[in-house]
Amino acid sequence: MSTYLVAFVISNFDHISETYRGVTQSIYSSPTSKDKGRSALKNVVLTVAALEDYFGVSYMLPKLDYVALKKNQGAAMENWGLITFRDDSLLSQDDADKHKTLKHKVMQNHEISHQWFGNLVSPEWWSYVWMNEGLATYFSYVITDLLHPEDNVMEIFNRDEAEHAYSYSSFFDVRPMTYYVETESEIMKVFDIISYKRAACVIKMFHHAFHQKTFVQGINRYLKTFQYSVVSEMDLFDSIQGAVLEDPRFQDQHWKHLVRHIMLSWTHSEWLPIVSIVRNYENNTITLRQRSIHSKTEHWWIPLNFATTQSPSFEQTHVEFFMPPVMEHTVTVEELRLQLAGRDWLIVNKQQTGFYHVLYDTDNLHAIARQLQSNHSVIHAMNRAALFQDLAPLIERNEFESVDVLFELFKYLEFEDDLTPWSQVANTIEFFDNNLYGTTAYSLFKQYVRRLVTPTFLRLFHKDKTEVVTMDILVRTDILHMACRVGMPECLDYTHRLVLEYVFKNINFESDYPDYYAIHDTILCMGVRQLSDEEFQKLIDLLIVTDPNTAMHDDLIYSLRCTRNHRRMHHYLNVLVGENFTYNLLNERESMFYLAYVFKSNVASRSSIWHFINQNYKQLARSPHFVTLFNDIAEFVPERQRPYFATLHRNIDAYLRAEHLSSKEPLIPVDSRRVGKKIRNSEEFLDKFEHQIHNWLLKELSPAGSDGTYAASFSVGNGSARPSSLLSAAGNIVRSAIGV
Repeated sequence: MSTYLVAFVISNFDHISETYRGVTQSIYSSPTSKDKGRSALKNVVLTVAALEDYFGVSYMLPKLDYVALKKNQGAAMENWGLITFRDDSLLSQDDADKHKTLKHKVMQNHEISHQWFGNLVSPEWWSYVWMNEGLATYFSYVITDLLHPEDNVMEIFNRDEAEHAYSYSSFFDVRPMTYYVETESEIMKVFDIISYKRAACVIKMFHHAFHQKTFVQGINRYLKTFQYSVVSEMDLFDSIQGAVLEDPRFQDQHWKHLVRHIMLSWTHSEWLPIVSIVRNYENNTITLRQRSIHSKTEHWWIPLNFATTQSPSFEQTHVEFFMPPVMEHTVTVEELRLQLAGRDWLIVNKQQTGFYHVLYDTDNLHAIARQLQSNHSVIHAMNRAALFQDLAPLIERNEFESVDVLFELFKYLEFEDDLTPWSQVANTIEFFDNNLYGTTAYSLFKQYVRRLVTPTFLRLFHKDKTEVVTMDILVRTDILHMACRVGMPECLDYTHRLVLEYVFKNINFESDYPDYYAIHDTILCMGVRQLSDEEFQKLIDLLIVTDPNTAMHDDLIYSLRCTRNHRRMHHYLNVLVGENFTYNLLNERESMFYLAYVFKSNVASRSSIWHFINQNYKQLARSPHFVTLFNDIAEFVPERQRPYFATLHRNIDAYLRAEHLSSKEPLIPVDSRRVGKKIRNSEEFLDKFEHQIHNWLLKELSPAGSDGTYAASFSVGNGSARPSSLLSAAGNIVRSAIGV
């Protein structure tokens, strides 16, 4: 028994127990909380039995205790036969909150899964932490889904585990799943997103690729062969290899003896692959290309499967073809056993069970868009979502080929009633919204998105409260944010009403939602945009007299910064950091960093902030943090505004020197590469795609092609046929702001 699994609990706790299949399971807690453990007791008894049946290996001890502690090392610890939890993860607080209850069940089932993965069979060293945490993470969802099929538990896996795993490289130190560690600090660091979430996604991929029953037979072999022992990853791979060789469906596959090589290519790689599918429509071949998302020289054995127009089944998720670990590989349609005509669509990675991105050639994307527009339900919801998830990095880096095909893919969304695709498209819509802001194409874009999002918004926000409680709050927030950003009247009225009720009538709308904090800020932010001048002033007055240590103070500070009105923003900034401010609302450091936050989060505020700085830099420069603020927002100066920025920079530099004012860092050089760094991508986007987007929207929303509302929505700007550039408009603003 590994020593880290030994635990003792000495307490005056009371308990409730149930014995099933010779195992006594008990929930221990303070005597006053005993009855709150009954829901957990029911869950754990079902879960232990389900895991025994699923893996064909009985739980190995006569008892399993669960202890609710006020403090615990982490949320829970899988000590053998004596699992400790932080009490709010084990004791029911509110059974009406179905979403939270389900997450607690998954957490409990994760620790129970460890009784097999980590306890019965232990990795021989911490280099293989993923064999504990990845297996326990993934199968805790699988078992919970088997016990509660009505709750769509695997959708929670996709959101809480897979989405983080796909994006891990952007905010975590990257390493392979199998990674040698030696010191205590190194060991602690491998209990991270890679060992839990990335490993769970890789395990899910092979669970599906090798046929689910076959993979589980390999797990059964692994647990029985190595029980009460220690293992390396090779022992796991060889156990799965044995099951694969016994499966008659794989006997004609050339890779059937290569399980070690296949899985090692994933456990010893740092990133994850992008698979490009390029069809040759003349000779009926498909070229498969793979590359790391960060262009590192890594290659994988990648399990592929296919759905097509003529064979649109998305249910069979086992591997149909393993792409070998090479940069490029061309196969014929016949080799893949596909029926595929020229205008047919092809989709790879059914239900996105494989842990990789997929990109398609433009013609294939158009074919997929045609299918979505005619009957989107033919394509599985997970693959509809994957289309947008996989395209997002290309869109954000301006690497996509055709903007037309993107907007053709968006078109079907007004009929999309599944929230999974909406959760992936939200960030892409926001990207376009931010980049098109200030162009005459922007009003067309907002009209187009209003058409797409209105049916879903009305469906989600006009239900009774019992349905609201069970809805995915994060996607609801995305829908609300999207609808209000593009000026949907129903959304603006809805958030406006809730803000007024919350601020002036103390009606807490968050009681309508589970995990309300996720939607709370969005409602406040969007609602403030609809305030009248009188209402806005009332919120300002309330902010000034509200106790800074209250939640209401924080809410007012946050929400008022969302206004898109230039005059109101200027008034708000004067209250926060104006000539007569005394750091009553924010301290010196907070005020400067908050100003930077407002600048970055509210595109419409940027001209106001530049104007405010130009008027007030002598007073702002009293703060040693002002230069940090200025340097930070200098990264958003467009190329055409460099001369005007240089004038403001020169004035600030001269004042700092004349007054001998010190700062936390030196003033950024006017010719620094940092200047404009964060806006260059937007500039490139507008240069490449603004005209294309305008033309596509013009055609789509013309009276002949839509509902006839184009003329009214497009009567903006100076009336020219070509939309004015964001850079030109912003140039005028900054020119005014710095007095040139």
